[in-house]
Amino acid sequence: MRILLVHQNFPGQFRHLARALVEAGHDVVAIGCRDEQPALAGLRYCRIAADADGELRRPGIEARCQAQLAQGRRVAEQLQGLAAGGWRPDVVAGHPFWGDLLFLDDVYAEVPLLALMELDLARLPAPRGQAPGAEPGLMQWTTLQAAHRMAAGISATTFQRGSFPPWLQPRIAVIHEGVDLQLCIPHSAGPLELPNGVRLLAGQPLISFASRNLEPLRGFATLLWALPAVLAQHPGVQVVIVGDEADGYGRPAPTGSTWKRELLAQLGERLDRRRVHFTGLLPYKHLLQLFQMSWAHVYLTEPYVLSWSLLEAMACGALVVGSRTAPVQEVIEHGRQGLLVDLHNPEELAATLVEVLERQPALGALRLAARRRVAERFDRRRCVTRQIALLSDLAARRDPFAKGGSYQEAP
Repeated sequence: MRILLVHQNFPGQFRHLARALVEAGHDVVAIGCRDEQPALAGLRYCRIAADADGELRRPGIEARCQAQLAQGRRVAEQLQGLAAGGWRPDVVAGHPFWGDLLFLDDVYAEVPLLALMELDLARLPAPRGQAPGAEPGLMQWTTLQAAHRMAAGISATTFQRGSFPPWLQPRIAVIHEGVDLQLCIPHSAGPLELPNGVRLLAGQPLISFASRNLEPLRGFATLLWALPAVLAQHPGVQVVIVGDEADGYGRPAPTGSTWKRELLAQLGERLDRRRVHFTGLLPYKHLLQLFQMSWAHVYLTEPYVLSWSLLEAMACGALVVGSRTAPVQEVIEHGRQGLLVDLHNPEELAATLVEVLERQPALGALRLAARRRVAERFDRRRCVTRQIALLSDLAARRDPFAKGGSYQEAP
């Protein structure tokens, strides 16, 4: 097959799929905005010299919609270059949110499209402290365009597909990007040296937290308010918090500062900073090592896209203390693959973390069950096989959802 992959942050959700397609001998072209060339021999990468994500974060809905339109035009220029060179894909897979697919028909009319339907922001409840409004729906106009154009959609989880209108859901396959179970393994790792020079040893009591951005939408505030009680009751525990201070997916900090600075100022001396370590973003291998060493990995989120880090932590055998919210409950059953708490209850989180620290040996079965859950549902090899079967159906102009098609609901 000739396959075109379009994602402003390529490889993004196509990281495992792209490699599998190239290794299988398919002709793969990718379009994205990242500076670095993907380290994948055999893949042709067409780079767009623009910061599509940064442009989409500009204030004002008019500016954001214009940014999506501009990104669509930039992608169209790349498509025209490919077409002028005589290359035409059998199928296109792309993320529509930034506007990349708006002008696909101007160049490759009638080529089947597999649209990555990540989340319908317009139908989600507004996060606590954030007023509902028209902007989330207006931001989805590019996704709606793709919904009318696509031959099929794909979402990583049932929760994410369920955020879309009922009329659209039957055309969306639920297939996760997958977790590499050969990389994400339980291992008695250590030592781990943090960027601040602190050296963590294997077997040392350790709480971990990881989020691309440190923000309330991902439970950062709940964690910080829980920590003083945990540190007071367990003098030996260390806490490692991974993530940057940039604005994330939720509302910005009210003072114009960052959530980290705002919350640390509120907590003041109640938080023992000698045992709470902020690392920024860690190299991937160090992040996995942190998961392997963690006694309790905290993953909290509003109803939103499920983070890769949760599944990777579970695959590494981490004992997860997660939020009792729909995305997490799809993966973790309380008391079976992990422990769940109320997203906005620091006291419950603190009590649960203390329990986990005190009962480490007795909770080993949860760690084993967590990895088993990931292996059953999110193994990269199985996910990629299902994705390629979906693309093959579309390239051959078969309906993957029809009787005899490649797509069937996962058990």
